Amino acid sequence: MDIAYWRKKIDELENNLIELLNNRANYAVKIGKIKKEKGLPVFDASREQEILERVAAKAKACDGPLSPESMARIFQVIMTETRQVER
Repeated sequence: MDIAYWRKKIDELENNLIELLNNRANYAVKIGKIKKEKGLPVFDASREQEILERVAAKAKACDGPLSPESMARIFQVIMTETRQVER
């Protein structure tokens, strides 16, 4: 298999990731509305820490090429960007 094949596979995964990230953001919008109704802050440090720990543990268990720290950094960016749509 050549580089074009693997790039096509990456392109397909990117399309899936975009769809999944938008689904996640849509859920965050719904959560943001509930938080606003209940007077809760958008940022929940304990929830975000829980997610980062879970993601790092999952990455470690999967033993893939991305380290648990790398995966946690990726999710930190995802949560930061998603938090913007909760407002």
